Amino acid sequence: MDESILAHRGRRLIAAYPEEVPLSPIRVPSPFNDSRSDSDDEVSTDSVEDLEKLTSREKNLASPFNEPNIALVFGTSKLFVQRNHLIDVSPVFEAMFSSKFLEGSLKEIPLPGKKLSHFVHFLRYLSPGFEDELTDTVHHMLPLADEYQTDGLKKRIEEFLINSVRSESDSITSLQIIINILEAEKYKLNDYLNECIAVASRKTFNRLTKSPKFDGISQNTQLKISMKRWEDIDKIYQKSIRDENPGLVSQRENKKELFHPRIQRSCPIYIKDVSKDLKPHMQNN
Repeated sequence: MDESILAHRGRRLIAAYPEEVPLSPIRVPSPFNDSRSDSDDEVSTDSVEDLEKLTSREKNLASPFNEPNIALVFGTSKLFVQRNHLIDVSPVFEAMFSSKFLEGSLKEIPLPGKKLSHFVHFLRYLSPGFEDELTDTVHHMLPLADEYQTDGLKKRIEEFLINSVRSESDSITSLQIIINILEAEKYKLNDYLNECIAVASRKTFNRLTKSPKFDGISQNTQLKISMKRWEDIDKIYQKSIRDENPGLVSQRENKKELFHPRIQRSCPIYIKDVSKDLKPHMQNN
């Protein structure tokens, strides 16, 4: 073909496809995807900006506080939250925001006497998907969990407190165990209270009862502490007799007769030194 004709056609091709027109990207099939649909072969038109965006619904799923529509007021500070989230987690807030109460129409809810930092922790642990381990902040959250009737969080707090008492055990001072007992009584945490009673029952009488806060404990709980101590010491005494007199129980005297004060015995009963066994029940801290 004549060179002049070729040159002319080349100029026409360049004019039809200028350099500024970008080439379409080529999709390279993945060797690890054997179940591609026809749509997989289509070129994605999402820009980087589109990939970083969320719809309004997705934003709400990502954070329950993303679109606040109410403010909780703590003095001069405000905490912006979602009304529906508060309604979902607390029957108290649900009632508060109903049409029967003034708060139902307010955009700002004053919470006098509440501390902002405590409320932030409280709401954080009520957030969906937030499963972090609890910390000592539970003592600040417990009054809020009780007041706003968030029973699930309150149960988690009690379990944390129980484990704390078990791990520290007799290293807890008399004053601190009294404070724990008062806390358990106030918020009706029975399992937590029983763990505290067990620790308190091993304190010496003077160390526990001379604390200025001891009188704040209910008479019923004071009785339980006494009965627990009494029961444990009786068990130590009975075990010491059995250890020193292994044949007595297998003879005519049964378990109840062994410790009956009016039973006449033909042989003496020996009691070993129980000071070592009693030592754990003489905590003087």
